[in-house]
Amino acid sequence: MALRQMRLARNYSLDDVRREMDWSLSKVIRIESGTVSISVNDLRALLSLYGVTNTDETAGMVDLARLARRRHWAAEFREFVSASYMDFLGYEDDAARISQYHPFLIPGLLQTEDYARLVVTAGPHYRTDNQAAEARVRLRMARQDRVFAADRHCTVRVVLDERALKPVHSPDVMKRQIDKILQLLPRLDLVILRQDSAAESGFVGPFSFHEFNSDLDPDVVYLDNQPDDVALVEDPDMVAGYKASFHDLYLQAGDSDTARKMLEARLRH
Repeated sequence: MALRQMRLARNYSLDDVRREMDWSLSKVIRIESGTVSISVNDLRALLSLYGVTNTDETAGMVDLARLARRRHWAAEFREFVSASYMDFLGYEDDAARISQYHPFLIPGLLQTEDYARLVVTAGPHYRTDNQAAEARVRLRMARQDRVFAADRHCTVRVVLDERALKPVHSPDVMKRQIDKILQLLPRLDLVILRQDSAAESGFVGPFSFHEFNSDLDPDVVYLDNQPDDVALVEDPDMVAGYKASFHDLYLQAGDSDTARKMLEARLRH
């Protein structure tokens, strides 16, 4: 995104860069989209083309390029998830605030292993592929460890639909799930949307809204296509629409103290 801004500031088209750098157009597009990383030598040459002479700015871009070429923490799961899901994990790593809503299920960031396994294996793709299913469960647990790590400065907000608290498989699975959510509450901003409090919530599908503390990273939304994939939404107007939807759902739900009491009551019964 930084390279794209530099190119636009110089009024260069993608084809101008291709011609000046003697690269293929595909290479230029893939570098700007983040589909591929860029070597330090290629980066220095590109920065020279863009007239970047500030040594601190150059050093910062070189550091980013080197960081981008490191093995991602979730690389071991790459064969079990889509490219769009790997991108989703990257956005999740960098988000300063994550806001999630799901109308029927406990979101992945809050799930126990047992609950996650039930959700993953419910889809037709993983019913007969135990290895892939277990990999997805382990990935989900690893995501939680990173997002809720003690040294991670990230706010997590979840609007939990009351319908998601219905027992699944066995009462014990749901009780362990509720107990885990209660344990996360010191780090988690959770509110519960009652079934009768907002009829229009049924028209909003599951999504994750990511906000960043950087001018280079505009807010994005990921739509949860359960259980196999996610879809990125970058269009500013659509992102603003989802932000407004989350805000409305959050206000329509009870407060965090009410949510805690509801969970404790369900745990006792």
